Amino acid sequence: MSRSIKLLLLLLVLQTGLVAWINLPGDDPGASEADKPLLALDAEGMDAVTIEQQGEAPLRMERKEDRWVLPGSGDFPVSSAKFDQFTEKLLGARRSWPVGKTLVAARQFKVTPDQFERRVRLLQGTEVLGDVFLGSSPGFRKVHARLDGDPQTYAVDFNAFDAPVEADSWYDTEVLKTAAEEIARIDLGAYALTAGDGGFQVEGLRENEETDAEPVRELVERVMGTDFTGVLSEDGKALFEAGEPVVEYTIEMKKGSAIKHTVVSPEEGDHYILKSTAQPHYFEVDKDRFDKLRNTSRVQVVKGVVSG
Repeated sequence: MSRSIKLLLLLLVLQTGLVAWINLPGDDPGASEADKPLLALDAEGMDAVTIEQQGEAPLRMERKEDRWVLPGSGDFPVSSAKFDQFTEKLLGARRSWPVGKTLVAARQFKVTPDQFERRVRLLQGTEVLGDVFLGSSPGFRKVHARLDGDPQTYAVDFNAFDAPVEADSWYDTEVLKTAAEEIARIDLGAYALTAGDGGFQVEGLRENEETDAEPVRELVERVMGTDFTGVLSEDGKALFEAGEPVVEYTIEMKKGSAIKHTVVSPEEGDHYILKSTAQPHYFEVDKDRFDKLRNTSRVQVVKGVVSG
C-alpha cells in the first residue's frame, strides 16, 4: 500500500472520529435540555397572562378570586375550558433538540423581540415566570419557540393560533346559559312555565287544557340556551336604554336569586341587545331567537285552549 493511500486512510479515520465526537450527546450543550418542559412552572402560581402579536397591544388575562377575567373587557369571564386547554398545551410542550443555537438563527425562526408571531408572558404579580416567543411553523401543529434570555430555539408541539390575541376568542360563552334542572319557573309575562317531574308545565291550565310538550320544550331551550354574538363596550348601557323593548322574562331558580332578561332593539344594527340581572355586561344577541320567544303565545303552548 502506497504511502499516500495510507495517509488518506489515516485522515479519513481522524475525520470520522471527529464527527462522532462532535455529535456525542454529552458534548452538545442542547442535548441535556432535549425532552424537558419548555416552561418548567406550575400553572397554579400564575395570576396573569399576556399574549402579544407583533405591533399590537398585548391581550391581558388576570386571575381574580377563583376565575380568570379580561380586564380590557370589563373583567368579562374567560372560558375555563379554553384557558385550561391553552395552559395545559403550553406548559406541556417539551423541548426538541435545538434547531438553532444563536440569536442569528432565532431571527430566521422569527422568535426575537423584534420579530415574532406571538409573545406569551406568564406572571405572578410583577414577576415574570415565563416569557416565550413563538415564531414560524416547522410542520403541522408545531411552532418554533424560544425563551427570552435563551439563545436556543426549539420546535415544540404548539401553534400560534392556540394563543389568540382577540378578546372574544377567550369569552366564556356559557355565562347566559342556565341548566334546565336548576330552573324552578319561567315567567314570560302573559303566562308562566313551572318545572315538574314530567318536564315544564304551563301554569293555570283550565278544564280540558293541557301543556303541549313539544313547543314548551323548544321555548325552554331558547330560554336556557341563550347565546350571544358580542359584548358591548362602555356605550352598551346607553344603546340599551335607547332601544325599543322586544321581550322580557324572568328565570326563577331552585336555588339562588331569580334572573331577569330584558331584550331591546337598538336604534341601529341587525342585532338585539340583552341585559341580564346576573351579569354586569350588555350583550349583542341574535334577533331570530328572541323574535321566536316573543311571538310564542299561550295559545301555542297549550292544547285544547279556546281562542278569544
